[in-house]
Amino acid sequence: ASARVRDAMAELSPTVTADADRTDLSDRYHHLRLHDHPQTGGSVQLSPYDLANLGRSIPMVFFYEATLAPHLLLNALEKTLVLYPAFCGRYDATPPAAISLTNAGVGVFTSTVPTTLAAAIAHLPAAGEDAAWTSFAVDAHVPYVPEKEAMDPDAGSPEAPLVALKITSFEGGGTAIGMLAQHGVVDADAQIAFVRAWSLTYRGLPVAPAPDHDRCDCLAAADAPPADAPPAGCKMVAVPRGEVRPPEFAPVMPKIKGARACAVPFSARALKALKAAASAELADGFVSTDDVLSARVWQALCAVRCEQLGLAADSDEVTTCSRATNIRKRTEPPLGAGYCANGVTQVWSELTVRELLSMRPAAVARRLRADLQALTPQAIAARTAWLRDAQRRGCATRQRFDAHALTFIVSSWNFGWEGADFGGAPIRFEHGAFVPIVAVLVPRPNADGVDVYASGTHDAVEQFVRLVTAP
Repeated sequence: ASARVRDAMAELSPTVTADADRTDLSDRYHHLRLHDHPQTGGSVQLSPYDLANLGRSIPMVFFYEATLAPHLLLNALEKTLVLYPAFCGRYDATPPAAISLTNAGVGVFTSTVPTTLAAAIAHLPAAGEDAAWTSFAVDAHVPYVPEKEAMDPDAGSPEAPLVALKITSFEGGGTAIGMLAQHGVVDADAQIAFVRAWSLTYRGLPVAPAPDHDRCDCLAAADAPPADAPPAGCKMVAVPRGEVRPPEFAPVMPKIKGARACAVPFSARALKALKAAASAELADGFVSTDDVLSARVWQALCAVRCEQLGLAADSDEVTTCSRATNIRKRTEPPLGAGYCANGVTQVWSELTVRELLSMRPAAVARRLRADLQALTPQAIAARTAWLRDAQRRGCATRQRFDAHALTFIVSSWNFGWEGADFGGAPIRFEHGAFVPIVAVLVPRPNADGVDVYASGTHDAVEQFVRLVTAP
């Protein structure tokens, strides 16, 4: 290692981890700070969308065939963090309103494990068109991300790291880079962009696009009037500070929560066929591939829930697809690809259970497309104004769910995870966003389609796979 890195490591005062169940005592924990650029003092205000997403951390893992030297990764990481001073900060209070630029550091673990890379990724669908769906434990990712206890759920603690990383070296070769980041600080798009920036620095290349940390509430029209209620189509509630209001679906969680997850591969060819069939059926109007796949996912999730809770397929209960939507290109002016904060909000589509389960997927896709098109720059500005005003009154703003857990978050992580190239692209990517009301769509290796992730009980997972892959 260079003298600079040796000095930095000395200042970090690493401690040896000796948990009773560990066989490898070489694991180390560091607080990586901005040694060359202290960047202390001042603060960065959290945006209305940061505060709306506060509460959980986002886990993700990149797997590499090469054994990457931890000291070289840390050297590049230190340089990269100069562009991300907020990541080294802490929340200013509980509940937070800003990030204090304390330079308290990013938590970093380094570890060598007696596990092979092949074993670590065996639960994920293989590359290629003939890949089969897989079922696995929801905590399969946990060994390769930092300890979650201090960061998840996110209580807004001024002591907890905002970002933590883990570098794992496998027996026989290979590396995993795991990350936890508070959703109140960044979304998955910005998180993956950070790892890509780290990889560019590692290869001695300039970071482009440069991260943009201007996360003020400029998304709202300057002359927007105070908004006491959410604008039309916005299924959110304002909860007064100090009021404890569990999610509406909390009573049924014991029935729907499970320890299994699944990943269902849809190759590029399969997706093309699904879209072509839907387009031919609709005769007019455009639907995207993501519309078509999200429609199938919504229908499958709803049918599974009805089975779990004994609801009839012809029920008039309302089911909602809460579609996580990237607004970086939808605002005026556009936030841009480098926007390093929460550039995500929801688009809600509602149908009765009877309507959803009796409709053709193409018709559901058309409904999803129409609701997405209604998220205009003006609609985003109106929503931002309401979020801003509610939060300034001291309220927490969160999504509104329902008593039967029939509101499903469908999140398309259509982000270039393979661009996180540390001298070689990652061969697999995994997330840990496993909640029984959530489905996540992630690009497959080599851009060959999408893997659809869902979770729940063993029976629910198997039923979901049958339904979402049905002709």
